[in-house]
Amino acid sequence: MGAEPVANAPLLTESTTLEGIDASNGLRLLGELVDDVVWLDRTDSMISAFGHRTPWLRHAMVSALYPTAGDAPIAESRRGARSRSMAVAFAPEEGDHAITWAAAHGRRLLAAPKPVTARAADKIDALEVFSTAGVPVPEYVLIPAHGRRPARAYWPGHWTEAVLQRRENNLIGRGTLRVCTHHELERQLRAWDGHALKLSRLVPGLSLTVSACVGGDRTVVSALSHQLVGLPELTPGWGMHCGNQLIGPADLPAGLYDTARDAARAVGETLRERGYRGVFGLDLLHNDRTVLAVEINPRFQAVTSLVQAAEQATALLPSLGLHILACLLPSLPPPRTATTPVPALSQIVLHADRPAFIEAVPPQGLYRKAEGHLHGPFPISAPLTELKPDEALWWPQIRPGPTRSGDELLTLQTNGRLSPLTSRTPLGPTGRTWTQHLQHALRNRP
Repeated sequence: MGAEPVANAPLLTESTTLEGIDASNGLRLLGELVDDVVWLDRTDSMISAFGHRTPWLRHAMVSALYPTAGDAPIAESRRGARSRSMAVAFAPEEGDHAITWAAAHGRRLLAAPKPVTARAADKIDALEVFSTAGVPVPEYVLIPAHGRRPARAYWPGHWTEAVLQRRENNLIGRGTLRVCTHHELERQLRAWDGHALKLSRLVPGLSLTVSACVGGDRTVVSALSHQLVGLPELTPGWGMHCGNQLIGPADLPAGLYDTARDAARAVGETLRERGYRGVFGLDLLHNDRTVLAVEINPRFQAVTSLVQAAEQATALLPSLGLHILACLLPSLPPPRTATTPVPALSQIVLHADRPAFIEAVPPQGLYRKAEGHLHGPFPISAPLTELKPDEALWWPQIRPGPTRSGDELLTLQTNGRLSPLTSRTPLGPTGRTWTQHLQHALRNRP
């Protein structure tokens, strides 16, 4: 993909499925480096998937998508050494919630410098990262925020459909739209007046996400997943994320798994040179025999909880721990690779299909299907990789109250596939059944 081999990077083979560092070594180092780490997010699904019981890791319900007034107070660190008290946020680049919370509680926020993160997240600035990394992208045209020409001038004649993105596209994809004609483009340019935009040729293909982490000396590439985007059963938005399914080398054409991993490593090394540290996700599009880069998510992603479950099953330090070490150490501990099959873990995210008032939200926990009925919640007592076919973990993404069209409502995780591994294919029978249970469990009114 145009990138030189990275010094000290593990030698990849066709059988490598995950890489990271040894869990026991990583946990020992973390115990020496931190007294207290608070995970900031809407749910504690990331801590649940971390798997290892550690006295220093806790959760606070703090998110860019949630008000924080009702958050429970966080106690002092267990040893009182506040310089060793940390915070890690799901999306520290989105707003000031994480910085404000960490400052108010006297904790160090483990995140890359905000200007570095902002450039990587920017859908236009990221093009320079892809170019430097030697990773190809779909054909595109940049549209300025002001002084625009008519829409027809931006639409190449050989394009049949296109994808329009705001450079500051948000967490759930409201800033990504499909446009089929230059007349539709003209209407959307008026709606997004004053925004710099990227117009890309719509390329059919399988959407992929590579999860990785940038350390001071190298980039660690973890799991690949099939990204579910814009499924009508789950979301009203064409570009909205609505789930992931972990995949292995056998799920893709020969060599493509390694090609996607190489692309993530090259992008990670480019980010490392710019001062980025910590986890990130690279969204790719499988087209013909190669991959095209779509965007960088310089943060944790919803799929990271699935990734952590796979890492835990192979005795690798889960990504949350790797992120902490990447932010604290000048170089990562010795690498280790896994060659075991990747577990077929999946998750779907149900979005609101219209504005409504949610009167009740089902509690998080383990749920079971039996004879057409739903039972639960039960305590989460086993890893995600040990769930039975009729079981799933539920994680509410909202509190009771008003919702907008497209708001994330519930995330469901299973040990098994919920959708065929094809582009924008409807959910399979199991996915449809679970979706119906999710919809029925939410009490709402227009």
